Formats: sequence, C-alpha cells, structure tokens
Amino acid sequence: MEPASQASQQSESRLATILIIFVLALVVLGVIAYALWGLLAITMIGLVATMAVFGVLIAYAAGF
Repeated sequence: MEPASQASQQSESRLATILIIFVLALVVLGVIAYALWGLLAITMIGLVATMAVFGVLIAYAAGF
C-alpha cells in the first residue's frame, strides 16, 4: 500500500472535523429540545434518527 498523500490526509481531517461539529450540534439541539419539551423531545429525536438510519441504508443499498 502507498502512503496517503498530504492532500488526502487534509481532506480526511477536514471531513472528520465537520462530522464532529455536526454531531456536537445535534447533541446541543437535543439538550435544548429536551429542556423545552421534556420526554416528548426524546421521542421526536428517536423518530428522526430512525428515519435517518433508514435513509442511509436505502442510499447504501442503491449504491451511493
């Protein structure tokens, strides 16, 4: 295997940073939603997460 190029490593690092920021933003939004709506927010978050996983599985099966 060839060592990864500098551009490839920077691209992967940038993508990892974006994903971590996105996950942290979702956690903050979840905490705010829980503070506003209580246990109903957990149900809504669970439903949205289920739909997101389902969408990812469909995209993977379609070859994206």
